[in-house]
Amino acid sequence: MDGRASGQANESPEPVVAPESKRARPTVAPTSRSSDARRHADRPVAAKPLPGAAVADLGTRGGVVWVVGFHAVLAALEHNTDRIEVVCVAEGSGSGRAGRVLETARRAGVRCHPIPRRQLDDIAAGSAHNGFAARLAPVAFADSATLLALPGPVCLIGLDTPEDPHNLGAVVRVVAGLGLGGVVVSGPHPPPLGGAVAKVAAGTLPLVRLAHVGSLGDFARQAQDAGFWVIGADAAGTPVTDVELPERLLLCLGAEAGGLRAKTRAAVDETVAIPLAAGVESLNLSVATAILSWEWRRRHPLPPVVA
Repeated sequence: MDGRASGQANESPEPVVAPESKRARPTVAPTSRSSDARRHADRPVAAKPLPGAAVADLGTRGGVVWVVGFHAVLAALEHNTDRIEVVCVAEGSGSGRAGRVLETARRAGVRCHPIPRRQLDDIAAGSAHNGFAARLAPVAFADSATLLALPGPVCLIGLDTPEDPHNLGAVVRVVAGLGLGGVVVSGPHPPPLGGAVAKVAAGTLPLVRLAHVGSLGDFARQAQDAGFWVIGADAAGTPVTDVELPERLLLCLGAEAGGLRAKTRAAVDETVAIPLAAGVESLNLSVATAILSWEWRRRHPLPPVVA
């Protein structure tokens, strides 16, 4: 959503009057509410030092991705083993977390090596790594068409050229937590999915379908053709509490600074805003995503978990 009342950024685009709905609103019937794994007896294997030349060659090359932090590395070991090339642990680490990472890596057959903490600082590039990093082969983005083919009630989040990897990671975590269909990120280049994105996603990155498209406006029109209602987040929109949120929804939110692009605004069926208290002009992009997508999920609850 945009900065002032909808959460894109602190810099607000000029107010835009919400366009009249381009399509008849779909009729949606109201929805009623309706052992830990056994540990190996043997001690975790110790991480083996890398040869000096290999240590110098740990930098990102050829599109590889680094994920940093205990939870992100552990999730990669549990969900993306085939993509992990090496796990690095800070030299001298002897915590229970280090033992858990080493043991999980040993079971998965993944190389695990100690490196100087200062080198982990360079790899993490400002993100908190907690002494852990894993180098992964490039992630394969999902085909955006597969997201449009998802069955049943589904909400997709469309991010119009996001710039902050921390926001993207937080959005991924929201989408995983609410069981949404996935995230579509637009822009000229695919965003790197390691580093801060994986760290903030806190282990949920492997659980979320992520697609990259050049234009969110073009994707919005494809979504309409596939039976989705497309709603854009904007401070000048109708309060979300007064808007019907259909079962098949593409929710579009703009970049942190500029809001929705003109082409995307022209494609949406209508715009919505989050009502805010007087004097509060903006919400963070990921916070706005969480509020709006939770409102959709409240109206279309997850099916009960079968034991």
